[in-house]
Amino acid sequence: MADIGTKQLNQAQYDAVYYRGGPLLVLAGAGSGKTRVITERIAALVERDVPEDAITAVTFTNKAAREMRERLSARLGDREKRLRICTFHALGLMMVREHAALVGRRARLSIFAVSEQKSSMRSVLADLNLPSDNDQVDRSLAKLSQFKNGMIETGDNALAKIAENYEALLQKMNAVDFDDLIVLPIRLLSENPEVRALWQSRCRHFLVDEYQDSSRTQYDFVRLLAPEDANLTVVGDDDQSIYGWRGAEVKNLFQLQRDYPSLEVVRLEENYRSTGSILQAANSLIANNTGRLGKTLRSNLGQGKKVRIWEAPTAVDEAERVAAEIRAQRASAGVKWDDFCILYRASFRSRQLEIAMRDAGIPYHVSGGLSFFDYTEIQDTLAYMRLISNFSDDLAFMRAISRPRRGIGSKALEVIGDYAERKKMSMLEACVDEGFEHSKQEMLKLFGRLIVDLEHVFLHGEADDAFDMMLEQTGLEDAIRREAENEDEEERRMGNVLSLRTWWIRHCEKGGNLSTFLQHIFLLADNEDDDPQGQVRLMTVHGAKGLEFSHVFVVGMEEGTFPHKNAMDENRLEEERRLMYVAMTRARHRLTLSYAKSQRKFGQIESMGPSPFLQEIDKDVLHWVDGEADCDESRADAKEEVDAHMAAMREMLGLD
Repeated sequence: MADIGTKQLNQAQYDAVYYRGGPLLVLAGAGSGKTRVITERIAALVERDVPEDAITAVTFTNKAAREMRERLSARLGDREKRLRICTFHALGLMMVREHAALVGRRARLSIFAVSEQKSSMRSVLADLNLPSDNDQVDRSLAKLSQFKNGMIETGDNALAKIAENYEALLQKMNAVDFDDLIVLPIRLLSENPEVRALWQSRCRHFLVDEYQDSSRTQYDFVRLLAPEDANLTVVGDDDQSIYGWRGAEVKNLFQLQRDYPSLEVVRLEENYRSTGSILQAANSLIANNTGRLGKTLRSNLGQGKKVRIWEAPTAVDEAERVAAEIRAQRASAGVKWDDFCILYRASFRSRQLEIAMRDAGIPYHVSGGLSFFDYTEIQDTLAYMRLISNFSDDLAFMRAISRPRRGIGSKALEVIGDYAERKKMSMLEACVDEGFEHSKQEMLKLFGRLIVDLEHVFLHGEADDAFDMMLEQTGLEDAIRREAENEDEEERRMGNVLSLRTWWIRHCEKGGNLSTFLQHIFLLADNEDDDPQGQVRLMTVHGAKGLEFSHVFVVGMEEGTFPHKNAMDENRLEEERRLMYVAMTRARHRLTLSYAKSQRKFGQIESMGPSPFLQEIDKDVLHWVDGEADCDESRADAKEEVDAHMAAMREMLGLD
């Protein structure tokens, strides 16, 4: 054990933190302290007098980047603020903004979220006389994203033409989409040696967290920023690579050893999260995968209780049993609601669980519900702010001009769009152009002048005054209040807008402006944090990665559900096994795996068999609760369950 001031690191952690001399792979198992290692490594570099501007650390979520900053702030004080710590896409945005002209953009650009991408794609398909219904738009966007991320070739001239026209449209509107925040920086670095040298100096020490989640294009991004002899630190776990469906490639970890011949590998195998039984179960399962670098987690918490397996007649019975157990354990053990988490492979399993939670009076939260940024009133307000920031954002113009309704329908928008296209200008500029003629001409000019006036206020006025003036003078606040069906809805909708207002003002108080605010909002909207307190968490296994709970229930452990039938058909069994490994290693003290013997599908009762994964787990650490009634483990478990349920009843009756 080695000392860092008052902190303690195990030997492997110490080796990773203080490694010198080039590329390093930290193969970090679940619960092995990887976040601590990467933050301590950054702190050690700073304390070694490496310039803060030469250190860049990237990860995949805003929450992870924020946690890293908070830890470093505690270690380094104000020096933390000079470090470059962000997501891959935020780093790409920095590059695009700084060198916008080199990628055909201007600095005050818009970042298109899904709704704007769909509108743009619909326009592109229509111009090419291709079907532009919702399904075709979704398919075209999916193929375009796969093409941009190197997952497929263009394959045919149609996709190539779609990609060309889509890029031209975004360039005309001075906009980028999420994929562009990686693709454009790659082009920028590849085609401009001076820019590449500049950013390589800013990434002289380049650290990448959760590397197993990187895509092919993100790997290319890393390679451009960190040559083979660079001070590159990569932290990842091949056993937790579960995002292949969205482009993540576990083989990037293996490719490192070929592209960085001097790569040093440090394995973090001491686990500080889970008991020995849980880790033994997880290790035995993942050992069935062939494509892995190999490691074995060891518990720092003792052996603990065996992993339970429950069998239920139906999914409804399964949900009710889980709810009853949670209520009982909370009453008897004095744990909190948010110590419990229920995981499932397929989101449809949440329906029975929600009913069971309600019936048991258990507060719960289903992760992945409607995002703050998806509410209509927020999208409307942001449309005005986007247009004020970027007059070329035609999609923001089309939404803003119709909210509130001004009698400008699709035909009028088509006329404005045609005129703007002929004159090579934006739709907003067309409204105030002297040569534009329309029956709604005066109203359109008033609207255009209003947006220009608001731009001046947002640039030179107070943040709160600018926001309030926008709501009032555009008529947006009146529309939001008028269209609410009742007072509760009005309060909720205006409450959302006022939350956005507070966010905007705080951003300005920190020195931000409208352009940086909108860019920040986009990055958050794509990866919104979801951290409810005081509630049982219900979520898919994909959504649980990076989290941990004292008590974890994994439901729906049936053949065809977990592993998923589609994954089996597509030969993705190893990724499904990694997904199961992630589910199991979320648990600290108690892990329960549950399956239903039957479920209703399309009105018919269908028999279900247990998941084959259950047979791959080391039997020495499993307790099949419903099949071993006479064993010591089952008797002890049954007594504990009875005691817990009695405690729950006493709590409900107010006898404690």
